[in-house]
Amino acid sequence: MNQVMTNSTHNERRPLVTLSQDVAERIAAGEVIERPVSVIKELIENALDAGAHEIRVEMRGGGLRLMRVTDDGCGIPADELERVYQRHTTSKIRSVDDLYQLHTLGFRGEALASIATIAEVTLLSRAIETEGEGVEEPAQWVMVRGGEVVQRGRRARPHGTTITVRDLFYNVPARLNFVRQSRTENGHVVQLIRRYAVGYPAVRFNLTIDEHTVLQAGGSGDLAVVLAELYHLPLQEMLHEVRVSDGEHYIVHGYVGNRVLAQGNRQYVTLFVNGRPVQVRSLQDALEQGYRGLLTRGKHPLLVLFLEVPPDEVDVNVHPAKIEVRLVRENEIMASLTQIVRSVLERSPASPEEVAFPGPLLATQRRLPGPRRRGLHVAESAEGYHAEVSTPGTAEVIAHLRPLAQLQQAVILAEAPDGSLYLIDQHRAHERVIYEHLRSTYTGGQREEQATDAHLLLEPVIVEMKRHQADLLEMRLPMLRGLGLECERFGGRSFLVRSVPDGEGHEQLAAHLQEVMEMAAEDSADWEDHLLIELACRSALRRGRDLGLGEQAALLKALAMVSAPAACPHGSPILLHYSRNFLIDRFDW
Repeated sequence: MNQVMTNSTHNERRPLVTLSQDVAERIAAGEVIERPVSVIKELIENALDAGAHEIRVEMRGGGLRLMRVTDDGCGIPADELERVYQRHTTSKIRSVDDLYQLHTLGFRGEALASIATIAEVTLLSRAIETEGEGVEEPAQWVMVRGGEVVQRGRRARPHGTTITVRDLFYNVPARLNFVRQSRTENGHVVQLIRRYAVGYPAVRFNLTIDEHTVLQAGGSGDLAVVLAELYHLPLQEMLHEVRVSDGEHYIVHGYVGNRVLAQGNRQYVTLFVNGRPVQVRSLQDALEQGYRGLLTRGKHPLLVLFLEVPPDEVDVNVHPAKIEVRLVRENEIMASLTQIVRSVLERSPASPEEVAFPGPLLATQRRLPGPRRRGLHVAESAEGYHAEVSTPGTAEVIAHLRPLAQLQQAVILAEAPDGSLYLIDQHRAHERVIYEHLRSTYTGGQREEQATDAHLLLEPVIVEMKRHQADLLEMRLPMLRGLGLECERFGGRSFLVRSVPDGEGHEQLAAHLQEVMEMAAEDSADWEDHLLIELACRSALRRGRDLGLGEQAALLKALAMVSAPAACPHGSPILLHYSRNFLIDRFDW
């Protein structure tokens, strides 16, 4: 009875009312500030928009007790200090038209007002124009709590701004309940600072958590150096610089890490649009399309890419946190992103070097890691190793590999002209060669009903399918003939396979036609590619087969002709590269 009365009460029409300023401001604050990292994000963006060259971030108690962001930007004039706490105040736009010509990160004009509604905020700032010969104006500070000014004063400091936030969510207990443990909130902030540090490599960043320095970026302006500082990466052979442009509407540039740096989550896949870090589903899918099939399932590369487009060809005002954007030429850009990632990883061999990635937090470190800690140590006295180093995994390098031996009837040991060594998995290498041959044949117009390059089996093979598989397979029989798979329905759910694709390894396929035809009847959009992979895998050289030096050389020559020589169609590495620097370092030559 009580439940019925409660429901009827909720269904009664209630009159419209105008929310009080206090309630409206707390709702607005909830939209902008979800957790401590939201505060840090807004304050860092303001510092970057102010032209800061150095940004220092301090946190205590997971950000609930204290957050402080200090910059050396242009500062805020004293007569505008209190106005920045008011809603809808901003120096970054003047009219609706400005929304389509944005050159800044922040523009909503509500960040500080929202933060001040749910925390105690102290703003200390000195405008850059107050410095100089004959000008001696101290910095001004204002403290606001719950949206009300409680203190004012003056203090000495160079130009720039310091914003201190204390007691976040002190008057919003419901939101406070959703804040995680300090370790979790700190982790979100570390990820955020890393993202902005790579996005703005010319800016020095320093993050201190509970009085321990956990992250530093030197602001060298060199993105590769910044990545090495943040993640303790060796610069050589780990990061590949990329750049592509249509010459008029967009430029994409940045770095893609090799397969050694692939991780089990997307945390290190970073994309910026006009300097703004974004998370656009379509663009993320385009990036994933570039490495899908070149990395093992569940692995994602380290990459930092910058997309630059004219301001009038991007709409950033589609998400409260400004992490989503709309692009006028999205399809063209997506194709470029896919190709950029693919071009690196399809030629990226595995490496025996141990890479501490991602690097540990620098809790006790007082200086940035030196060259040796980044893996750049090379013995000065090494003689006879001065050949020009080519990019590992390229077709030119593979074509000039000299096979030395076969190891365990599974791996080819080969030497490169520069003195480095390669281990090549013979099964995966042959699998890649066959796959690309089948793909080029199948996509080259060979979808005729008459089989092309087919090998007729001495005895047809009968395969049994499930009912839903049988119906799909019958529809796809004309397409299978284009691959050399001559197959016909043999009554009920049975099918008779008369031929297989011609070429080396066709004799192995007969024993695996049940699995092959099940793949051909797969109910997915990628069934054709999965079928090609299955055919290549079942036809490729098996481990345990002896290969003479001539056969090894022929396989390497064929591998040099494919588009993705570093990974098999399943995404597993084909090449293991022992660079000459690795050999010099390990043997201390």
